[in-house]
Amino acid sequence: MKKPIDLATQLTTAIETNSGDALDFYKRGIARFELQDYNGSIADLTKSLEINPMNKWSYLYKGIAKMGIVDYHGAMADMDQAIALSPGFTAAYYSRGLLKMELGLTDSGLVDLNKANELGDTDIFEGININNN
Repeated sequence: MKKPIDLATQLTTAIETNSGDALDFYKRGIARFELQDYNGSIADLTKSLEINPMNKWSYLYKGIAKMGIVDYHGAMADMDQAIALSPGFTAAYYSRGLLKMELGLTDSGLVDLNKANELGDTDIFEGININNN
């Protein structure tokens, strides 16, 4: 697997060469997230969603990146959107549950964490496969 910095550089070249597609912006957004470049990650994931507004993973990672810049309201909105697109999205319930717990919304957070547990974690592996392609 490539290092995030190498992947981000490679994807920047691909985006500049082909104007990029949703998957290129998504992958670079993930690489930037791993580099803790949260603003860059949010920008790329936003661009990915402009091209493909149905990508639940872009909403989820955008929400998690917003947590990195302490935009909890924005993070919650993006996680809500991921769940609206895919009501069985385990990773989004899990992440939103953790966010709610961090914000002191214990009861609501536990509801989301229990929902994630009930659903299982099969879609988490789907995101890993997308990230490694």
